Amino acid sequence: MTDIKTMKRVFTFAIAMLFAKTALAQTTGTITLTGSTPTAVSVTNASDGTLSSTVSLGSLTPAVGSTLMTSTVQARLRSNKAYTLSAQAASLSISSPAAADGGASISLGDIGFGITAIDATGTNVATGHSDTIASLFNYSSGFPAVTNGLTPFASGTNGTLNDLTSNTQVLSGTRISSKGNLSTNNNFVLVTFGIATLPQYFTPNSGFSTTVTLTIAAP
Repeated sequence: MTDIKTMKRVFTFAIAMLFAKTALAQTTGTITLTGSTPTAVSVTNASDGTLSSTVSLGSLTPAVGSTLMTSTVQARLRSNKAYTLSAQAASLSISSPAAADGGASISLGDIGFGITAIDATGTNVATGHSDTIASLFNYSSGFPAVTNGLTPFASGTNGTLNDLTSNTQVLSGTRISSKGNLSTNNNFVLVTFGIATLPQYFTPNSGFSTTVTLTIAAP
C-alpha cells in the first residue's frame, strides 16, 4: 500500500509539473516594422532618364518675314507634395565673335523661354492636381508675333533667358503623383518648354551657347 500511495504522489506531481510547464510556454510573439516616407520630387526627361537635352537653333540667317526659330524640350515632373520648379540660365558664351562695328550681338534677351504646354492627365496623377505657370513664362498661347523684324519679346512681359540669370520660379503646383515610382507611366506631369529667337543681323560669330538648369523642390 505504501508503494502504491508513493507512486500516486509521484504521478500526481508529474502531472502537476506537466501542466506547470504548459502554462509557462511562450505562445505569442511580435514583429515591429518601422520606416518613413520622405518628401520626394523629381524632374526627368520624357523617357524617365536624366534630363540632359541639347537644343540646336541652327544657323540664324536673317530673312524676310516673321518666322521665329523655335524648339521644344519635354520634362516629366513627379512629387508627393506641393512643388515648385525653377530655372536658371548661364551667361551666353559666344565663340569667335567678329568686331561689333557699332552693331549688336545676340543676347539672352533675344531668346524667348517659357512653358508652352502641360499635360497632367495620367491616371495616377493626384486627385485635384493643378499647376500654375509664372505669368512671365506662360507661352501656352504661343510666342508673340514678330511685327518689325526685331526681337518680339518685350521686357517684363515676355519671358526670355535674360529673366533667368538667377534661380527663378517658372512653375508651381499641388501634389503631382498619387502613387507609383519613376517606372510608372501615368503619375507625372509632362511639361513642354519652348525656346525661340528671331534671326537678325547680329554681330557674326561661329557659335553661341548657354545652359538652363531646372530645379524642382518641395517648399
